[in-house]
Amino acid sequence: MARYEDIFLPDEFYYDGKDHLWAKIEDGKVRVGLDIFGQKAAGTAAYVKLLPAGKTVAKGRSFGSLEAGKYIGPLKAPVGGKIVEVNQEVIDNPRYVNTDPYGKGWFVIIEPNNLAEDLRDLVQEAANVQKWLEKEYKEYKEKGLFAEK
Repeated sequence: MARYEDIFLPDEFYYDGKDHLWAKIEDGKVRVGLDIFGQKAAGTAAYVKLLPAGKTVAKGRSFGSLEAGKYIGPLKAPVGGKIVEVNQEVIDNPRYVNTDPYGKGWFVIIEPNNLAEDLRDLVQEAANVQKWLEKEYKEYKEKGLFAEK
């Protein structure tokens, strides 16, 4: 598990290095959520809106939006494909994004079109995740981009 300061990133996930979403492969499908780094930068989640199941989303395109203390904007898919499940719990209780980001705080499950190709752009493997996390953390801290508690 990659750890730096107060952030931890589980090894079994892939990470979008720009948008701070995680992707977990489950039976050929991809569960997507916001990593702890992203939620720390965004602040307390207040509202989550997601596209419905059955919609197709392209990699890097919006599958929904998040409103939080320091962020209001799109959630961009780390992989392209068809949304097969939407987490109604996180819509009903957006705080799961902050309190349980790798559990109840997930957003959607996508049946990917081209998983192998999409995964190439994501940060993976413990050593790479650790290096990326430390670099990103220092940059965000220097720019004052973390939400105040």
